[in-house]
Amino acid sequence: MFYTKKINRFGSVGILLLVAALSGAQGSDSTGTATVTLLPTISITRNADTNWGRVVVPASGTATYVLDDTTGATSLSSGAGFSFSDGNAGDYSITGAANCNVSFSVSVGAFSGSGVSISAMSINGSANSGTGQLDGSGHLTIKLGGTLDVASTATITTQTATINLTVDYQ
Repeated sequence: MFYTKKINRFGSVGILLLVAALSGAQGSDSTGTATVTLLPTISITRNADTNWGRVVVPASGTATYVLDDTTGATSLSSGAGFSFSDGNAGDYSITGAANCNVSFSVSVGAFSGSGVSISAMSINGSANSGTGQLDGSGHLTIKLGGTLDVASTATITTQTATINLTVDYQ
């Protein structure tokens, strides 16, 4: 009988410890919502290439020509050269999600001949990179211009270079 009482005492203590442990392990649940807003991929359509038009190679030194991205006119900025002012600004249509902010930048590769290089590019009247906002229909127009240096040693021909315009959501 003594042995049975000891077990009952220990059994009662064990049950109390189990109840105490379980009462402290109370938990709660909560729910939430996961969301995602999907936007269309930005598309870039080239409407017109960036073209300084016809310019004259200087007899010596370097002639610098500026293509105005607003008017599309090319003018001689410095040096002994001449511009026929028959170029045009690059013109690109950007399409994406309405009213979204975007960042953009432009870079130009090497020209196909020698003696011609870009010293600066401009987008919509400012530096070669910037920000803007797509309108309520998801559109933005980008105009490209820049500064072209022509050395007296330039290859006399029509030269081309690759322009890379990058536009991303901000």
